[in-house]
Amino acid sequence: MQEKLIEYLKKKENPYQIKVGNMVVNIEYSKNYKKFNECILNILKQKIGK
Repeated sequence: MQEKLIEYLKKKENPYQIKVGNMVVNIEYSKNYKKFNECILNILKQKIGK
């Protein structure tokens, strides 16, 4: 599995940009020290209106 991931990232022009369904997701580092899971959870909460 790790080898497949490495090969995929080598082929990508920008490994910090992925497509999820019809949505493009850009990944970048932040200075606020929030964890990835926290950010995704906040996005999902905004989407469902909680």
